[in-house]
Amino acid sequence: MFSSYKPTSQQNANDSYSEATPMDTTEESFVYVSDAYQPSLSLKMIPRHESIGVDAALKSTEFCATITARDLPEDDDSKRAPVDIMVALDVSGSMNGPKLDLCKTTLALLLRELRPSDRFGLISFGSDVKLEIPLRKLTQSNKEHALAKIKSLKTRGCTNMSGGIGMAAQEIKSIESPHEVRTIFLLTDGLPNEGVSDREGIVNLTKGCLGSNGGQNPIPIHCFGYGSDHDREMLRDISLATEGGTYYYVGNDSDVSSAFGDALGGVLSVVAQNTMVSLKVPQESANNGVSILNVKHDNAKIKPDGSYSVSLNDFYAEESRDIILEVALASESSSTPVVHVCSSMSYLDTINSKLVQSDNVYGSLTRSPGNEVSPSNHHVSLQCIRIKTTEVIAEAEKLAGSGQYDNAKKTISQHINFLQKEAATLGESNPSIVQMLNELNSILTGLSSHTTYESFGGAYMQSRLQTHKWQRCAEASEMSPSVYKSRQKQSRACGMKKASLSFKK
Repeated sequence: MFSSYKPTSQQNANDSYSEATPMDTTEESFVYVSDAYQPSLSLKMIPRHESIGVDAALKSTEFCATITARDLPEDDDSKRAPVDIMVALDVSGSMNGPKLDLCKTTLALLLRELRPSDRFGLISFGSDVKLEIPLRKLTQSNKEHALAKIKSLKTRGCTNMSGGIGMAAQEIKSIESPHEVRTIFLLTDGLPNEGVSDREGIVNLTKGCLGSNGGQNPIPIHCFGYGSDHDREMLRDISLATEGGTYYYVGNDSDVSSAFGDALGGVLSVVAQNTMVSLKVPQESANNGVSILNVKHDNAKIKPDGSYSVSLNDFYAEESRDIILEVALASESSSTPVVHVCSSMSYLDTINSKLVQSDNVYGSLTRSPGNEVSPSNHHVSLQCIRIKTTEVIAEAEKLAGSGQYDNAKKTISQHINFLQKEAATLGESNPSIVQMLNELNSILTGLSSHTTYESFGGAYMQSRLQTHKWQRCAEASEMSPSVYKSRQKQSRACGMKKASLSFKK
């Protein structure tokens, strides 16, 4: 269990951590235990400014709660949690030829990546829906049977996507002793035209099928949109029906293997699930005028006492998530750091199969006499920029969706100018700033006409929006850089892409 550290206004509590491993505490304060247990997640609370004078114009400021996942050795597959993976594959007529062949190759490569303790199953859907491979552990005989079944797949009929999702959910939920890490991969190249075919209906069906019930956790679904004819908004919404899913825009046929590899690299490196972060103001601080004004996260929920809870669900190895909260400043001056916010987290450690409840982590800053404000912390500033960027992309997407392409381009161009100015402070070579600027310029290209928006721009905007909002890589191409791409994702994506090219020869 974690030991307790509770800073007072007389102690330096800036940038405090919650971890469970012994660390150097000469510069910062940590919560730790003395055994060899390595926690799956660590928590840090950072103020935007270390010091804000009581006479300064600022009456509120931002704090950033940063949650970081542990790494996993790439060469030691035994450290990861076993998984249950169910694939729902579109085999409608439009998938005939190279598309289906590449998918079959990719599924065969996926099987190579799984251990005997993992489960794999396959649903195919055209006009009808078939359970091709029941979800079961990959013994040698089961793996050989699965490979033979994959090889025999043929296209048929139209696109009964809702039937595919429903049967995949039924199969994965039928396991009596499921693994803690479970997921569904959905791949399609077109629009649903059999069964439930409207967006709201199919999203509600997905929520009903994969949401939590009977004491089981919700199951994430990773959606792969193949080519330019799929309904990108529908697949995005399906991926968001339960927490932890992602949407991949697979524009090039050959990227289906690397897209699956990227998603698999995440699924095979889950280190924590059901992550919940709590944010509150200690009573002594509240008496001094401190309050949480806003938590800038879609999953933030305010409680009657003014505290907040934020659901972050699952974490892949090496992932980092940030929660920005705006806090009203303490009214009284102090020459030492004053506690403003308190945070803690709970989660299921999937590596050690144990529930973890961290101790409190405190965020503090000094309210010195006068009006001086210390420089802004670069990490907190960057997270504020990330959130602003998602808001701008969402606004531009809404404008483009109503045909206002010029206004959408203007919105993006103005934000590019803003980012270029910010780069002077944060560093022009900052990887996050560089990535955002490159992506915004690509979005401008996608907004050049109705044709480019429908064929490329719209799907690209949605994938960028989701990537930055949830701080999770969802790159179809192994060559696409991303500050959110972990070593596990990069390795699996590159490995599966290379292997698929070898299959062709």
